[in-house]
Amino acid sequence: MSVDFFWRRVTGRSLDELTPGELLALVPHWFDAEFPSLRAAGTVMAVERHGDLMHFALLEGGVAAVPGARIRAAQLPVLGGERRTGGEEVSEHGFVFERELRVLRPEEVRDASAFLQQLSVDEVVTDLDAELAEEVDSLGFATPWSQAWAASLIADLEALKTFFAAAATAGDAMVKFESE
Repeated sequence: MSVDFFWRRVTGRSLDELTPGELLALVPHWFDAEFPSLRAAGTVMAVERHGDLMHFALLEGGVAAVPGARIRAAQLPVLGGERRTGGEEVSEHGFVFERELRVLRPEEVRDASAFLQQLSVDEVVTDLDAELAEEVDSLGFATPWSQAWAASLIADLEALKTFFAAAATAGDAMVKFESE
């Protein structure tokens, strides 16, 4: 179950120049001091608990709703992208803690944005209402799917459209991190 999901716009060169750990360090969390200013500047986006549901809606409803979409599941703006892993040793315990993130190159960000711009997210969420309710149940959420939750998911997907449009216009790459 996705609890929090974070996106960070970066230059395309960063994907090749930085290690997974360095890329991950660029993605702030809710309580990091720089999070509010980065969010206000439009370089970071985050959602609570909707990551998996956003991906489900885009994969199950979005791809079908956009005929001729050039998007593949591997390029989708939530759980798509190249998987990168890196570890950090926790010396007092003597083991390596693996962390995973996903990245989209600038051309993939442009494709994801073009896909999102063609999508009516409110129609997709409305059309998938029963399937989203089943997905919420299968993911083990404590609260059941509701119309209020649907409205919140729609708002997050609309914000994602805006975020990816700005990143695509700037020619940015994307670093994505799911925090459970």
